[in-house]
Amino acid sequence: MLVDRMPDATALSWRSRCPHCSHRLSLVDTIPLISWFARRGECRHCSARITAAYPLVEAVTAGLLVLAVWQVGVTWRLLPIAVLIVALVALSVIDLYVYRLPDRLMFPSIVLSLVAIVVASMAIGYPEAIWRSLAGGIGYFVFLLIAHLISPRGMGFGDVKLALLLGLHLGFTAGSRYEEWSTVSRLVFYALFMGCVLGVVVGLSVALVRRFAGRDLVPDPEAEGDQPAKLLQNSFPFGPALAAATLIAVLFSDAVLGV
Repeated sequence: MLVDRMPDATALSWRSRCPHCSHRLSLVDTIPLISWFARRGECRHCSARITAAYPLVEAVTAGLLVLAVWQVGVTWRLLPIAVLIVALVALSVIDLYVYRLPDRLMFPSIVLSLVAIVVASMAIGYPEAIWRSLAGGIGYFVFLLIAHLISPRGMGFGDVKLALLLGLHLGFTAGSRYEEWSTVSRLVFYALFMGCVLGVVVGLSVALVRRFAGRDLVPDPEAEGDQPAKLLQNSFPFGPALAAATLIAVLFSDAVLGV
């Protein structure tokens, strides 16, 4: 629902609807994964095809939450991670579809993350993690803001706002698990570095696919007509790469920091 309705500011509700006929769906029609496969990817009311992106988003979200429980356990630290996973999956898919990170989802994600971080920090008896979280968020935000001011076309401001969300969680992870303040800056740097590497690799891969197999894979808004942009001028959403790197750093912080 977040992926479907946030980009065009459609009102949220407790009831889901078919994206084709707008018919309100019953609870039976909205059971994650099961409903889509039971209906063979078709709407019960208009028989239109429902994209496989729906069960894919559900499966990825569920898988990441299971991974988080496996890594962190059922503790208060899981609360901010759960908020982060839901937010990043929705934001990443939206970014892939429309090359935009809507404020309508970004700002509530930041606010909910702050609430979850404060609650978790107080619950584990380590309130200093709140300040480290804020330091991580501000540090990541400022770094990408500088990159945006230098190259606005290369680094959109949506990614800068995303950096604030990512930095809050990276700072909380470092602040709630390790004693040294330096782990905050290190974890933020490593997450940013991994995000840049992922972004370059995936961006070049998509550019090559567009060039040699058509441009249906993540359509490029910078392309003119039916012709893909020049190989080194391809546009590609950077947010999903930053999000993936942050999840890796949050869930596998020991390995990333080498501790």
